[in-house]
Amino acid sequence: MKATISLCLLASRTDFQVFFPYSAVAVRTAVLGAGGRYEAAARGYLLPADADAVARLRAACQQLGLPIYVPAVPALAAELPPPTPAQALLARYCQFISLKRYSPQTLKNYRGAFQLFLAHHAPRLPLELSKPEVLDYLAGRVATGISEAYQNLLINAIKFYYEQVEDQPHHYYAVPRPKRPLQNPKLLAKEEVKALLQGTANLKHRAMLMLAYGLGLRLGEVLALTPADIDAKRMALYVRGGKGKKDRDLPLPESLLPLLREQFRQFRPVIFLFEGAQPGEPYSARSLQQVVKQAAGRAGIRRPVSLHMLRHSYATHLLEGGTDIRMIQSLLGHASIKTTEIYTHVAQRTRVASPLDDLGL
Repeated sequence: MKATISLCLLASRTDFQVFFPYSAVAVRTAVLGAGGRYEAAARGYLLPADADAVARLRAACQQLGLPIYVPAVPALAAELPPPTPAQALLARYCQFISLKRYSPQTLKNYRGAFQLFLAHHAPRLPLELSKPEVLDYLAGRVATGISEAYQNLLINAIKFYYEQVEDQPHHYYAVPRPKRPLQNPKLLAKEEVKALLQGTANLKHRAMLMLAYGLGLRLGEVLALTPADIDAKRMALYVRGGKGKKDRDLPLPESLLPLLREQFRQFRPVIFLFEGAQPGEPYSARSLQQVVKQAAGRAGIRRPVSLHMLRHSYATHLLEGGTDIRMIQSLLGHASIKTTEIYTHVAQRTRVASPLDDLGL
């Protein structure tokens, strides 16, 4: 069944509340691309109540083949001023990202970075800037102490505008990039994982943590699972649309199937395998991270622990057990073997014994 978008004019008459199934990622992307925004106070997405924003949303829905309901409303009490050139450019930038089918998180990150770039140079527009001016902007942001990851985000967001939106050649904007720090993955020992899982009594919480460790799933992959992704006959679990929009089939541990069945019987999820307080909506990513932290505290693990550490632990423990690194690459869904090879730096069986141990001291 296709998702349906419906708009409802708020009492302020300046915004529409946008209603759609939370699980429809394409719809969220279309709403953000049309100029919408998430408001925590409204507990949902809002769209400016003007004809241009509605027209952009209609166009995005038409591209996606999705129905949209827009109520017949009288003229707004206060006519909104026309968008500035920078605002119009930002709207076109976001619409282009949404039509490229980038994820809502990518759209949010790029929009924020590009909006800061526009505001810094206002009223001048990016096409009026020289390459040294753009480099000066990046150097100024680096001087404020931003991280290497955020510096790369700024570069990517600006490059996207010049190369994708304005169709400039790729060599138009060649900029130096920071060297990424080579950090070993943080992981848990098998004994720590066992204590963490045994100390989690809540059925839903324990099932999510066991999936993350038992199959090396990312946080988003755990939350996106549906009951149909479990094939009990083949003892397989299907991960759909993982990182890089790649699918993969994983062997389901026999010890996990009874737990997943009991979790389903107890909570009766509507759409997702793990749902939050509202039926049909996925469990919150922030809540799942809190579950991990609380479980680590009960297990007596004092250092910071995240769900992704369970994925790192899964890969490292497989490597220590003798699993071929190419197989681990396939199980993790890595595009490059170089990404998987980071686990050779921490796996105990690949470490060279120190001659100190031979001295008998």
